[in-house]
Amino acid sequence: MTTDTQRLACVDLLRLAEPGDEILKAGVLALGAERMLALIRSRQSEAVPQLHEACEAVGLQVPGDKLSTVHERWRMRLPSLNAVQEQRIMARLGARLIHPEDDEWPTQLTELGIHEPLALWVRGPGNLQELLTGSIALVGARASTHYGEHVAGSIAYELAMRGHTIVSGGAYGIDAASHQAALAAAETPEVGTVAFMAGGMDRYYPRGNADMLTRIGTRYAVVSETAAGQTAMRHRFLLRNRLIAAAAQATIVVEAGWRSGALNTANRAAELLRTVGAVPGPITSQASAGCHRLIREGQAVCVTSADDIAELVEPIDTTRSETEHQPALRITDEMTADQSRTYNVLPTSRGIEAATAAVRSGLDAHTVMAALAALELSGHVEREAHGWVKKRAVVTRGATG
Repeated sequence: MTTDTQRLACVDLLRLAEPGDEILKAGVLALGAERMLALIRSRQSEAVPQLHEACEAVGLQVPGDKLSTVHERWRMRLPSLNAVQEQRIMARLGARLIHPEDDEWPTQLTELGIHEPLALWVRGPGNLQELLTGSIALVGARASTHYGEHVAGSIAYELAMRGHTIVSGGAYGIDAASHQAALAAAETPEVGTVAFMAGGMDRYYPRGNADMLTRIGTRYAVVSETAAGQTAMRHRFLLRNRLIAAAAQATIVVEAGWRSGALNTANRAAELLRTVGAVPGPITSQASAGCHRLIREGQAVCVTSADDIAELVEPIDTTRSETEHQPALRITDEMTADQSRTYNVLPTSRGIEAATAAVRSGLDAHTVMAALAALELSGHVEREAHGWVKKRAVVTRGATG
C-alpha cells in the first residue's frame, strides 16, 4: 500500500508535470515518488545524470539538453506546491488520490507502460477498479447531430442495462448523451458511468455539463490526472484520451468528423489491442466521416446496436447447451444428396409411388427406394394410401434421426 508521504509526493508531482510525462514516470520508476521530488528540487548538475540513467533503464533515449530543459520546467512550478493543502481541498470535494499500488487502481492502465499515470484523482464513491471492469467507452463529436445523440443514448442505456459501465469524457455531444443514458439505466454501485476529465476536478468542465458531472461524481466516479485548478487544454484532452482507451474493454466511436479527437481515442485503443467499433451514419453526413474512415480502413468493426457491441466483448455463455447457440436447420440440411432429391419431389398430400418419384428426381428406382426407406426411418416421409408424402417437421441442430 502507498504510504502517506508517497501519496503527498504524488500530489506534488502531478502539479509539477503535464499528464503523460514519460521522463517523470521513468524517474519515479527508478527512484520512487519521494526521491524523484527531491531530485527535482536539487541542482541541475546533480539531477540530469540521474534522469539520464532512469530514462535509459526504461529504453528512453533523451538528449541531455532536453533533460535540462525538462528539469527547469518542473522547477518553475515548485513555488506552487502545497500537497497537504491540496489534498485537504480535494477531500472536501469528495475526491481522493489513488496510486498504482492501491487495490482500487485499474490494472488495465498498466498496459500503458511508460505512459501509465503516476496517480489519479477520483471524485465519487465508486470503486474505480470495479466500475471499469468490463466497461465500454462511447466517444464522439462534441458538435453532434440528433442522430448521433439518439444512437449514443440508446446504445449506452442498453449496455448499462446489460451490466457494462459506460466510460466517456464528460464533454458536450456524444459524451453527454452517453453519460446521461447510463445514469438513467444504472441501478447498482458497481455499474454506472465514469467520466475522465482533461482538467482539474475542483471545477467541472464544461460548465454546461456541471450538473451531469456532479451526478456522476455523487453516484460513481469522475477521474482526472491533472491537479486542481489546471484548465482543460487541447494537449490535455489528447493525453486524457489514452486513459479512456486503456480503461475500457472496448472503444466505440458513435459519431465523429474527419479530424475528430474521438479518432485519437480509437487509435490509442487499437494500439492497446482493445476492441474498436464505429457506428455508421448517413453517407452525406460530415459528422460521420470519421466513423466511415475507421470502418473503411479496417481500424474499427461496424456496429449498429448494443447487441453488436455485446457480441464483441461478452464471453459466450458456456452454461447454455450447444443447440441454444445455433440456428434451426432446414429439414433437408442433414440429408444425403440422394435423400434430398427424393424428398423434394414428394407432395405433401395425395402421395406418389416410388417409380414416379424416380422419374421426377432423375434417380434410378433402387436409389429412390433406399432413400425413401431412410427418410421414413428418420420421420421425414411416410407411406399413405396413394403413395409417399413428405412430412414438414423442422429439424434443429443436435436432433437425432
